[in-house]
Amino acid sequence: MKIQKPSFFLKAKSYKLKAHQGFALIELLIATVMFGVISTFVVIAYNRVSGQLFLSTLAYELALSFRQAQSYGVSVHQFQGGGTGTFDVGYGLHFDSLHNGTYAMFADADGVLGNKLFDGRFGAGYDASGCLESNAECMRVFKLERGNTIYKFCGVLSGDGGRDAPDTDKKEECNTQSLPAANPTIAFLDVTFLRPNPDAIIKTNRSADGVLYQSARVYVQSLTGERRIVEVRSTGQISIK
Repeated sequence: MKIQKPSFFLKAKSYKLKAHQGFALIELLIATVMFGVISTFVVIAYNRVSGQLFLSTLAYELALSFRQAQSYGVSVHQFQGGGTGTFDVGYGLHFDSLHNGTYAMFADADGVLGNKLFDGRFGAGYDASGCLESNAECMRVFKLERGNTIYKFCGVLSGDGGRDAPDTDKKEECNTQSLPAANPTIAFLDVTFLRPNPDAIIKTNRSADGVLYQSARVYVQSLTGERRIVEVRSTGQISIK
């Protein structure tokens, strides 16, 4: 009598899976396109975020430059000019319509009797490389990097709605695109601080005609178009938007 082996002794049937032979051409094309799209979005997002960060850093550096001039103006910071030192000095920042990639710190060495202006211009008192030796008032030149620029600078008139107000409520005289558009343009902007007061003295080429400003605004812009505003009020308050 033949005894049948239990089923678990039966030889298992072997199944072999065929190995995948690689990507098909259409799969490779789809993967390449998807990788390209994702990479593009990552690069765009990175550029935008990094541009915003660099612009914010620039705005804070500009505000710190104003604060430094103010600190020099109200303290006993000695200025060496013409071979002699003096403490009766007004310190300020100068913005020039001839160049939107720099601004200069200056010292009005005549103090109270001075004109509260930078006696020089871009290309004469300073250039992108720094102060020119022929100008005794220029202290330091700040150069904007990474494609950032000064979009415009403005003297703000009485009746302005405020830094955060819509453009229709602003009253500015700027080196370009004044608000309203009927307002004249200006060639330069000087913000000076004179000891012992922390107040800002705001002047442009229009000041010679008796025009008075309640604050100064500097608009900085990144390579991707984002903007920040640094404002200095005549009372000495410095703010950033």
